[in-house]
Amino acid sequence: MRRAYFFLPLAGLIGFAAYLGLQAGQVPTETEIINRYAAAYLAIAPEGASPTDCAAVTHPDVRVRMVINCAHPSGLTTTYFVGPRGEALPEPQGPSA
Repeated sequence: MRRAYFFLPLAGLIGFAAYLGLQAGQVPTETEIINRYAAAYLAIAPEGASPTDCAAVTHPDVRVRMVINCAHPSGLTTTYFVGPRGEALPEPQGPSA
């Protein structure tokens, strides 16, 4: 049996791991981010909420990619601050006096 046949499964495993690494490292699009946070809003919102309650705007701070505001028809507003890779951020604080 040839030696190359012993290394083919290892090469396949390395190729698969590289593919998974590339997929995990991709930055999500704005639409994917908004849809993810709209789903999170629907999970906690009262009756009558819909994904169209959410809208995104940019933020002047470069560390915050976007701000997603979800306004329920009853007046409840939920705000999400999103980082450059789609991660949830705490509410940015203004400059200290």
